[in-house]
Amino acid sequence: MRIVICDDHRLLAEALTTIIERAGHTVVAITSTPADGLLAVERHRPDVLLLDLTFPDGDSLAVAREVVARHPATRTVMLTASESIGPLQDALTIGVAGYLRKDQRIDHLVAILERCTRGEQVIDEALMRRLDRSLRERQRHRTLLGGLTDREREIADLLKEGLNTAQMVERLGISESTVRTHVQGILGKLGVHSRVEAVPLLDGRGAVRQPGGRVSG
Repeated sequence: MRIVICDDHRLLAEALTTIIERAGHTVVAITSTPADGLLAVERHRPDVLLLDLTFPDGDSLAVAREVVARHPATRTVMLTASESIGPLQDALTIGVAGYLRKDQRIDHLVAILERCTRGEQVIDEALMRRLDRSLRERQRHRTLLGGLTDREREIADLLKEGLNTAQMVERLGISESTVRTHVQGILGKLGVHSRVEAVPLLDGRGAVRQPGGRVSG
């Protein structure tokens, strides 16, 4: 297995190189910027590009996209110290072969790289579970909002703006009782009991209350 390492943490890159070569593989280049990592892939055509997610300069996801598109024989494996699932979703869309956290044993990492070269896709399990949960919650959110009537959606937008009942009455030209009826309809469909609970859901950034009052997300 021939590998290009792209990581601006020199000590980590050197430690990875030692373990990788001790396992019988070859590190053909160590680079410290995404741009240089791409150049090294183009020059050496390695089996694996081991690419850090975060750099002071350069876009590692853009480089991953370029390598996946132009050098499909090179398996792109990304390393991250981040707990964010946004980059993971982007990386999966790109089609990387691996997305792994840095806080694992280096010898374990080498075994994963070997699996990736055999055609497997290996994703950090904890991050993948969080992403799956987030996607389920987003789908539930879309389903809940899809159950609102046109007037309820209109009032939901005003709730997100922070308008109170009197301001909604003035904005929409309807009675106070009608506004309150629609607000209660929205709360009931969202499964919450107050406007404060409803607003995060309407923004798609809050927890969703499950039957029985349990909150997830």
